[in-house]
Amino acid sequence: MKIEASKQDVLKVRMDIATIQLLEQARSYVGLDKSKFIRQSIREKAKAVIAEHEQTRFSAEDWRLFFELLDNPPEPTERMKKALQTYNNIVADEV
Repeated sequence: MKIEASKQDVLKVRMDIATIQLLEQARSYVGLDKSKFIRQSIREKAKAVIAEHEQTRFSAEDWRLFFELLDNPPEPTERMKKALQTYNNIVADEV
């Protein structure tokens, strides 16, 4: 996903008074102006959300089944065998 932006881009946000007060209090603790505090906060939150969604989570049962299938894989199906043959034919033609 490519987004083109310039330093001149402006983001307008509506906030209730409680959020503004929270923002002012937090930014004063870290000594940042509003823009820097908001940019830093957005980056931190965005990175956390992206990391959360890019992780794969398995239950204990999922892990057990995963390793069991690695240790004892099922026999390839006819469709899998045909796909392998097609792949081998394509690769052989490229060499």
